[in-house]
Amino acid sequence: MTTSSPAALSSIPLHIIIGDLVDQSGLSQRDLAAKVGLSKDQICRTLKGTRHLSLEEAGSMLSAAGLPARGALTLALFDRRDLASEWSRSGMAAFLETLVAALPDALAAELAESSDRVDPRWGPAVAKFVAQRIASHIDELIEREEKLGEFRPTGGLRT
Repeated sequence: MTTSSPAALSSIPLHIIIGDLVDQSGLSQRDLAAKVGLSKDQICRTLKGTRHLSLEEAGSMLSAAGLPARGALTLALFDRRDLASEWSRSGMAAFLETLVAALPDALAAELAESSDRVDPRWGPAVAKFVAQRIASHIDELIEREEKLGEFRPTGGLRT
């Protein structure tokens, strides 16, 4: 289900993506309706696709369901519905959301006047580099945690 072009948008209707994610959250349509300020009928028609669903409303529904809305929507819109679902349960969508939110400012600060020299072909290599750095950082954290777990202080507290 991966895309060949970063500009490709999801071929799956938004209401289906939102419906799947809300269903997986375990939140009932009645509770969702109360949280987003719509009637249960409006929610039902929205999730069936017979009522228009804006991105703002989709985000509100995901947030009400306790999901990282922008991260899940970003994945879904780039035809990664599989990851939108999986990552929303694992916390990865929240990471993606904070990354995507922070990236424009970070790029603007680092690139400044050179932003017009960025080549879109660099995207996959940069993505791989970032993923490798994150994996390396996680490995280092795990190693530190394991060492701390084995830590046995020689001097104890006196009672």
